[in-house]
Amino acid sequence: CLNGAGLLPSYENFSLILEKPPPTIGYLTIDFPNTGRSPIHDQAGKNLDNLADAVYEVLEELGISEYILCAHSWSGILACKLLEKPIKRQTLVAIEPTTKKVMFADFSENPYPEMEEQMRLIDECGPELYFKNLTQATFSPETNKKIWELMQEKGLELENQDPEFQISGEITEEDFEDVSIEAHIPVFVFCQPYREK
Repeated sequence: CLNGAGLLPSYENFSLILEKPPPTIGYLTIDFPNTGRSPIHDQAGKNLDNLADAVYEVLEELGISEYILCAHSWSGILACKLLEKPIKRQTLVAIEPTTKKVMFADFSENPYPEMEEQMRLIDECGPELYFKNLTQATFSPETNKKIWELMQEKGLELENQDPEFQISGEITEEDFEDVSIEAHIPVFVFCQPYREK
C-alpha cells in the first residue's frame, strides 16, 4: 500500500482496507521519507523514478514475487512506474489517483463542484480541523489517535529542519507522459466523479 501526499502514516490510512483480505494474504505498507514512521531525510534532487526504484528495491529485498498494488493520490503515478518493473502484479487498486490535470491544473478558474464544496469547508473551519473531522468520522478512536500522534510528531521534526530542506521528491508533468498499464493487469479505480475526466 502506497500513500499520497501529507504526513499520514500508510498503515493507519489503509487500515480499513487491510482488515478485508483473508489471513493468507500478507500486506506491506510503505511510509515515504518524511511521512508516517519513516525517518527525516532531505529529498532535494530526488524524483519519482528514485522513489519507484526505492520501493522496487524493498519488494525485491523482501522476496515479494506477486502483489496487489494499492495506491492513493499521487502514488497512482508511482504505481504506473512500478508496473514497469519486473515483479508480477495481480492487480492495481487506485484510490483517488492524481492525474496530470488534477496535479497541474489551475482549479481556481474552473473548479469542480465537489472541489468547491471541499474548499468551502476547509475555509470555514481551517485545514487542520477539517482533516481532524474527516479522520474522526473515518477511523476508530484508537486509530485516529495514533494517526494524529504520528502526524504531530513528524510535523515537529520537520519544523526543526533547515529552510532549504525538501520534504518530498519532485514530480513533473513529464512523469505523466507515456504512462500506460499493460492490458492483462486488472485495474480498479475508486474516485470522485470529477477525477473521471
